[in-house]
Amino acid sequence: MSKIYHPNDHEDLLVFNPDDEPLKPEQIEDLEGPLNKEAKLVLPDLIKVKDELLQHDLELRGEREICSSGVFGPLFKLRAFDPKTGQEIYLLERTFTDVQDLERRFSLAAVSNTPWRTDSEPRYEIINPLDHHQDKLIIDYLYNEAKALEDLQGVKGVPKFYGAVYDDLRGSILEEFITGSDLSEILMAGKEQIKKNWPLADIFEQIKKTYTQAAEMGFIHNNPAGGTIMIGADKQAYLADWYLYSQGLINNEGPIKEKYLQGLKDLEDLEKNFLDCF
Repeated sequence: MSKIYHPNDHEDLLVFNPDDEPLKPEQIEDLEGPLNKEAKLVLPDLIKVKDELLQHDLELRGEREICSSGVFGPLFKLRAFDPKTGQEIYLLERTFTDVQDLERRFSLAAVSNTPWRTDSEPRYEIINPLDHHQDKLIIDYLYNEAKALEDLQGVKGVPKFYGAVYDDLRGSILEEFITGSDLSEILMAGKEQIKKNWPLADIFEQIKKTYTQAAEMGFIHNNPAGGTIMIGADKQAYLADWYLYSQGLINNEGPIKEKYLQGLKDLEDLEKNFLDCF
């Protein structure tokens, strides 16, 4: 059951997961803005990353190597040593740090409406007792990514999870680095190369199986047909960006099942478009 806290004199804080810590007043102020567009990007402390990896029996080696930009901050490649196997492995650090994108976690909704139940799962709600139209739902994408990856470990096609580093609502996720290409990059390889090197029918079958198995465990990916599909060098398909999920049961009629069926249709349409080209 959710819990209500009173962080200030004019608003209440609803915590959906009673095991979660409530937001502090200064964290709420940070979310409410105004945003400082000139603020310097502050990355998670590498010492904290090192300590988190030690909890997973991994030793961080070297410095961060930037891979690309993400929705909420840069993505880094990390090198780590596994003493149990005597081998080095590579990890992806997905940061949630960009202050200019914190507003993406903050949305308005009237209490009587619940469209967010089929959108990314909110972590908190700020309640205005005098005007419920000013109620605010807070989506903590860092928390969502960590929760989904942790709970879905063992599902083939979900990256391995090596913990999360938190600094209030900012921080980073440590996950398996997939050596390969995303699906959109494969399209640029040319028709003959794709026919020769990429078993598209098998890849889409893998993705639909991963999507369905995760949904059966209560995690419905909200954009499975977007730029979230990675194909490893071994042709294993992975579904990434798990901060985009809704949580619920798909064996009952309702918006959660509709969300699941729409995602499955989106994947089937994407598969048809791909295969029709070849």
